Amino acid sequence: MSISEFGRFGDQPVQEARIRGTCGTEAAILTYGAILRDLVVPVGGGKTRRVVLGYKSLRGYLEGGAYIGTTVGRCINRIDTGFTLDGKYYKLPINEGDHVQLHGGPNGFSKRVWRLAGCTDSAVTLEITSPDGDEGYPGTLTARCTYSIQSPGKLVIEFSATTDAPTICNLGHHSYFTLQPGSDVRDHRMQVAADFYTPLDRYLIPTGEIAKVEGTAYDFRMSRPIRADTPNGYDINFVLNQGWRPSAAAAELPVAARLLSPSGDLAMELSTTEPGLQFYEGIRLSPSGEAYEDEPHLPYRGLCLEPQRFPDSINRAHFTPVVLRPGETYRQLTAFRFAQP
Repeated sequence: MSISEFGRFGDQPVQEARIRGTCGTEAAILTYGAILRDLVVPVGGGKTRRVVLGYKSLRGYLEGGAYIGTTVGRCINRIDTGFTLDGKYYKLPINEGDHVQLHGGPNGFSKRVWRLAGCTDSAVTLEITSPDGDEGYPGTLTARCTYSIQSPGKLVIEFSATTDAPTICNLGHHSYFTLQPGSDVRDHRMQVAADFYTPLDRYLIPTGEIAKVEGTAYDFRMSRPIRADTPNGYDINFVLNQGWRPSAAAAELPVAARLLSPSGDLAMELSTTEPGLQFYEGIRLSPSGEAYEDEPHLPYRGLCLEPQRFPDSINRAHFTPVVLRPGETYRQLTAFRFAQP
């Protein structure tokens, strides 16, 4: 384990914590945005491979608009205008189009420096306090994010949060994965354990319908190449068959999604407590001179698989619960396991 200064955000130092596991597994985490900047995993024969996109300097993260590697909150994904909680309406600051809040707002958790709360050779914990009224949300929320390497090629991310007043909480991780750097992610093969998805309106907010994937471009029940006739690209929430498993341990969770590199030499399995999984294929990624190892962040160079409770759930009574009250603890656990097929 090592900790070093990565840059400065205003008058605040930004630290990078680098943790290590066995067989070459290594991750780098920034206190800015609780970002997973780097993840290297073994691929056999004593070799390793970087499997996430990142920037080589803090400048890339400050100027980039794609949430690369970030922790987003208080609420991942999109909320339509605002919400009503316990009879009171809360108007949210808008940061996409003219009436959508995306990933917690203009100054969400991904754009702040978190506190380094603990670090070991193989794990790091970050913490942030969001005051009452922050980005339109009621209650003071304290959130924690722990990254841990638990076995060769396995990274576990755990979120938790508490509040002093009723609020909503739906944290998320936003890495862009590629199992074969430089390749088009549409040439990866993917399988998702989901029979249903949540269709979207023109603002990319769920309509409230829960529809079958059968007969649509969203049918990944069997492993297949991602490339499909989707002119606007994939940016959709899957309804995972497993449902919501808030108290499960990582070892108890079923595989929700599986990704295979174009050459077939590396696979990633994702397991999570969450009932939903957002799939975004990176269609709006733009080039950056700050890209890690000068690997350009072009469209389709990385994809996101974001465990979550359904987008805009607070405005859809039949969706997943996102209200957090005093005395309760929000929890999310997600494991990414990389191995040769």
